[in-house]
Amino acid sequence: MTHCTRTVAENGEKDAFSVISDNEWNPYKKFSESDGKKGKEGKMINERINFMKTGEISVKGYAGNAIDLIIKKQYYDKSLWKVTAEQFKILSDAETCDWRGEYWGKLMRGACMTYRVTNDKKLYSILTESVKYMLGFQDENGRFSTYSAQNEFCWFDIWCRKYAMLGLISYYGICKNERLKKRVLRAVCRHADYLVKKIGKGRNKIEITETSERFGAMNSCSILGAFIKLYEITDCEKYFGFAKYIVDSGMAKDFDLIRACEGDKLYPYQFKYTKAYEMTSCINGLVEYYKVTGDSKFLRIADEFVDKILTSDYTMIGCSGCTEENFDNSSVRQTIYSDKIMQETCVTVAFMLLCADLLTVTGNAKYAEIIEKSGFNALYGALNTQNQTMKKALAYKLDEKGEVVAAEHEAFVFDSYSPLYLGKRAIAVGGFKVMPGGRGYGCCVSMGGAGTALMGLTAISKTADGFCLNIYNDAKIKSEIGGKKVELDIKASVYGGKGAKIKVKAGSAEFNLRVRIPTYAENFSITVNDEKTEYNTESGYAVLNNVVGGDVVNVKFITPVKAVKLNGKIAFYKGVITLARDERFGEDMRKEINVAVKKDGKVPSAKVVKNDKFDSDLTVKIKTVGGDFITLCDYSSAGKNCDDDNRTVSVWCDIAQE
Repeated sequence: MTHCTRTVAENGEKDAFSVISDNEWNPYKKFSESDGKKGKEGKMINERINFMKTGEISVKGYAGNAIDLIIKKQYYDKSLWKVTAEQFKILSDAETCDWRGEYWGKLMRGACMTYRVTNDKKLYSILTESVKYMLGFQDENGRFSTYSAQNEFCWFDIWCRKYAMLGLISYYGICKNERLKKRVLRAVCRHADYLVKKIGKGRNKIEITETSERFGAMNSCSILGAFIKLYEITDCEKYFGFAKYIVDSGMAKDFDLIRACEGDKLYPYQFKYTKAYEMTSCINGLVEYYKVTGDSKFLRIADEFVDKILTSDYTMIGCSGCTEENFDNSSVRQTIYSDKIMQETCVTVAFMLLCADLLTVTGNAKYAEIIEKSGFNALYGALNTQNQTMKKALAYKLDEKGEVVAAEHEAFVFDSYSPLYLGKRAIAVGGFKVMPGGRGYGCCVSMGGAGTALMGLTAISKTADGFCLNIYNDAKIKSEIGGKKVELDIKASVYGGKGAKIKVKAGSAEFNLRVRIPTYAENFSITVNDEKTEYNTESGYAVLNNVVGGDVVNVKFITPVKAVKLNGKIAFYKGVITLARDERFGEDMRKEINVAVKKDGKVPSAKVVKNDKFDSDLTVKIKTVGGDFITLCDYSSAGKNCDDDNRTVSVWCDIAQE
């Protein structure tokens, strides 16, 4: 088997196994304070926003609490790491052609991202132990696969190998041991080399679009991003060549996904294949491809894809692709009652990851706001904050006769599906499979941690000339600008919806501070040291120049309760927070209502009140035209009563006929 181990004198390539950077490698963005870098075609790629290094950021508030929950309930579970890794030893998907092989890589990627925002030493130790254990299951051909060599390259085989790659590459980015980094890199290269040898054009090879019977093989083609990340580490041309081959394939069988995303002729729900998670993962790979080529075509395609989603498939809770995890014109269909029209957590996180990549390369605030909205509504709504068993949630498996039956499972940290109209929490465990030994797991529960970590990583970021506040959440920064130390203490809450207070400790450092101007903010203003400050705007950010130590920056705005009407129904929100009715308030949620709404969407009768029924972060009472009241709370708190029947939640309310 050929690896990229030849000397520079032989072929001009770097030795893939010697490329160990002194700087942390970020699987989503390389750290740089330069204005840009050159792509393969010589075009400049702007690196506008960079995630903070490990130890530079700590996140508190709701985002911090969510991260702490995931660490304690998921990532500290050594038995979980052991059993998910062992699926590669026993080839657990060889007979069933399933996706148990995705669990370990998803968990590892999310956990590494979590480590980057927490610097949790216990977590690092557990991840290191798990990676060493996983390395022992690489076969003689270099494969990390839960499929046998006899039945490989079908169904979810490449999909699972993608996540094995991403998990190991993510760990490579945080690993402190140079010897172990080399071992990990060597393993990933062997894993990739086997795929390059077996897949592609030419004799005795199989086309990438023929390696799956599902979704036009978009699940297989989504490995594009993993190969680009490996190429960024190694500079090995074979990995870029394989990535280019995937792009040239159109990324779907008998359908050019890339071309379909261009222009305004079709929306994703009109494509030949509509599976939201897999398609979004493919488009995310195109952003990675742009980073190394500098070809703005692929950046434009990804940007247009997101805009199409915002038009045709974006919901009140910040996500898309609701009907059985497919793009379905969710922007319109979100008001329909059906237990099949629910937002999947995997789709939520995949969309957030795509937007995070686009945020780093464009510096456009719209992507930060999408992450914020998806995170505080759909993602946090899926969090099992009460640690309930979710016994009402069905988890399906095949019995010995091949028939579908309900399966027992433990309390998972993430729910799989988020309802929008008169639905219940915890109805089913998405992607559930029982692993040999009897432990069950699901796709969403292993994916969600990447989303909670991303909320921390994107809260405040670094730019070439300073820092950038993206998400309104408590955070602390200890970093450097131009070799000079800077500390920021940020107090902010989307639930309060009043802005942020930023205290600066910077010694002799001087820098620029960008503050996102939310589209939902009214009467937006900034004071520095209690003096109103003029500012320039850039890509949705207010830009403050020459910020110095001792400055106190106050960002102020208001977020009145507003309403939106669709298909004879009405929904309410306050700032980025979507409101929802909850069965536990004891009101008739099916009763039609009339609420006075101003032309600008404001609801004058809405009042923030205390919730005396259950814990919530925001509760609002609204007076109807008839004199009754309806009560709503933040969507992330609604329906969190998973072990009981009274867990119906609804974003949409029926409007009474006038």
